[in-house]
Amino acid sequence: MTAKTLARLALRPKIFHTLTGLTPPQFISLLARLRPQWEAAELRRKSRKKRRRAVGAGPKPKLDLSGDLFMTLLFYRTYVGQVFLGVVMGLDDSNVSRRIRRLEPSLQKVFRIPERRVDLTQDEMWELIVDATEQPTERRKGTKFSGKKYQQTIKTQLHITRQGIIKAVSKSTTGNTHDKRLYDQSQTWARGPDSQPTHIKKHADLGYVGTACAVPIKKPRSCPLMMHEKYHNRQRAKKRIAVEHEIAHLKQFQVLSQRFRHRPGRYNLIFRNIAGLRNFIRTS
Repeated sequence: MTAKTLARLALRPKIFHTLTGLTPPQFISLLARLRPQWEAAELRRKSRKKRRRAVGAGPKPKLDLSGDLFMTLLFYRTYVGQVFLGVVMGLDDSNVSRRIRRLEPSLQKVFRIPERRVDLTQDEMWELIVDATEQPTERRKGTKFSGKKYQQTIKTQLHITRQGIIKAVSKSTTGNTHDKRLYDQSQTWARGPDSQPTHIKKHADLGYVGTACAVPIKKPRSCPLMMHEKYHNRQRAKKRIAVEHEIAHLKQFQVLSQRFRHRPGRYNLIFRNIAGLRNFIRTS
């Protein structure tokens, strides 16, 4: 795919958004933010000691940065095979994998989604919503059988604000890890505008019983919930629904929805990049 083809595609915003998840102006804005990180990474790669060629030597790549970014977003959005991507982009399938993996760390540096430290602005100094999501995976090392989903899965935890901004993404773990254990392992803490640790109320579902999170009242076996307890749970659900909406938006990117076919070690990087894309879409 040439720059002219990409420019023609940008003239059809609905199709462009369907393929990438971004509008053409958002794509241009992200490209501008990505370029310094990508150029620095390319300079480090081409200046490494074991490289025999001088910086700038060798054959010129068929795609520029805009083509690589479009291909990466297309891969995230559709999760089609690399052979198909190679045909669309005019590349060998091995080059497709190489160029996407080369771009992903630079995208991560642009978005900077933390794992433990949650930086909150003054407007966000109210509460956070916590939840975990599972995705089916191939049976590989680093995945385990989930008794909840009855298949091999990999699990990741999110912290979001009431406005739906993803503030932290935990390390991805095996599907048999309980939500409470994942919460305890991640040890996420919030930091206010004055850069000081602060106590923020967190809302979660019943998987987080035993943590510091506020959870719904669990129905006892012997009797139904009282009216005031049901009302309490409804109020909790109204606050917690924001995280369910964000997870649904993340899974519009098929790489987080279909059975994950790649190495589990790569999953967390992809998840963080898509979480960063979601924040970028909301704020741009």
